[in-house]
Amino acid sequence: MTGPLFTADDQGAVLDSVAALLAHRLPGDWERLLLEVRVMGGHVESSTSLLDLHGRESAWELPEEALPLLLHLREGMADPVHGAWFALRLRLTHPGEYSAEQDWDSEPAWTHRPPERQYVEELALHPRADVEIPGWLRERAGLPEPAPVHAAPLFDGVDGQGTPTFERRPAVHPQERDDVLAYLESAPVVLPAPGDGSDALDPARSASVPMGFHSDGTWVWAAGSAYYLREHGVPVLPQLVQHIRDNDYRVPEVDEAARERATAVASGRVPGAPVPPHRPRGISEADQRALEHLRARLDHYGVAPSEYSIVEPKPDALVIEPAPGERGWQVQFWDASRGPQGRPVVHRHAVDAARALLGQLLWDDGRDSARAARLRDAQGPATGPVRTVAGIQPMPDEPPLSLFRDHEPVLLTAGTEVDRHGAENGNLVYAARTPEVNRSLPKEFYERQYHVYRVQRPIPALRGVAVPWFEQVGGGSGFFLARSVRDFLHDGSLVEVFGPTSAPPRP
Repeated sequence: MTGPLFTADDQGAVLDSVAALLAHRLPGDWERLLLEVRVMGGHVESSTSLLDLHGRESAWELPEEALPLLLHLREGMADPVHGAWFALRLRLTHPGEYSAEQDWDSEPAWTHRPPERQYVEELALHPRADVEIPGWLRERAGLPEPAPVHAAPLFDGVDGQGTPTFERRPAVHPQERDDVLAYLESAPVVLPAPGDGSDALDPARSASVPMGFHSDGTWVWAAGSAYYLREHGVPVLPQLVQHIRDNDYRVPEVDEAARERATAVASGRVPGAPVPPHRPRGISEADQRALEHLRARLDHYGVAPSEYSIVEPKPDALVIEPAPGERGWQVQFWDASRGPQGRPVVHRHAVDAARALLGQLLWDDGRDSARAARLRDAQGPATGPVRTVAGIQPMPDEPPLSLFRDHEPVLLTAGTEVDRHGAENGNLVYAARTPEVNRSLPKEFYERQYHVYRVQRPIPALRGVAVPWFEQVGGGSGFFLARSVRDFLHDGSLVEVFGPTSAPPRP
């Protein structure tokens, strides 16, 4: 059986017969009849409501010939995908006009609820595609819940100009980018679509974004996900990326039932399962202590900050970072033009990876003399006392001085801890742990990478107190350094730390 036995004309003919039968049997003063038939397996109920010319309503006994006709209609309308309807409602008005509707999804309002065996019998008599079985019927028949299917959004939303947004997603690690792309593109297509769509991030391009949807049985995603990752670096939803890692970057077999569920979600016929929350990977206290100790040992041996990076990518440097996934640490060289290459050894704890990085850097004796000179510069007397500097200005892309009051040239003394939202090429820092509400920064600043630094040698700066702005009360102490954070990291005046140990001054 590939579809209903009855055509639309067949269905109309049966309903015409039922309407004619009822109109013929109704009392002479009838005005309107409401009829509902409810069926589950072998359990059948019917109810009527008769309105007469005087406005009185009453029940009416259905002729015994009518019910078999309606059950015959139900059998003729059943199909192997949607099963059979559970309720039919017919409205008949004098002298014989009628309308009818069927309910294929909701549980009827039973007068007497059928026993559970009738729900099982219903699915045996009128099988449905798994995705078409309502939850209440699945529960009553004792069927297991289907595997959830999550829908991964292509973007997180749009800004005021209608441009897609995705800033809060972590980037796909270059090390696994090709594997993620292969997974996204090789999974079965569950909802094909002809042609290509326009590029939402570059409308000037010719239509080049593949349409349709892929699925691995657990997740559904737009075919454009791989396109935007490859062409624009748009991160894939991190929960989906973690799922791909968990599958070892290999698409599993997707059976027919899973394809049907995925197609229903992709088409919007049924809602997807809730997307699990994203839990960004944190750094444990033990790992933080290991990274702090690593930095101290590198400083002790005079290793320049340009030679390495802790946690964050840095071009042409040896980087210690969390391995892609939920656990482990790795050390690898980030080439300025190609990024990381291959798959490095994954260490269980940060301390093991830290030892590996320290060993690699110190093994190369070609930089010993430069490191020794750096140590002498750091330990020897300065060319003169460090003084405050007049005329310090915000560097490009920093907030203007007008967002601060009470400007005052100061020296940040050794041991002072400051923090920053943003890359190393700026010069604005705040007293570490200053609450966001006291910083008066634009909202997008708080979406940038967060860093904490400790002053090693006095640094000239311009201090200011944040004024109320951007719906924030202000009052926090901000400092514009005489040079960029990167410059002071390079000469050793600043070192990055993994979390502040001091509290900011009270606003």
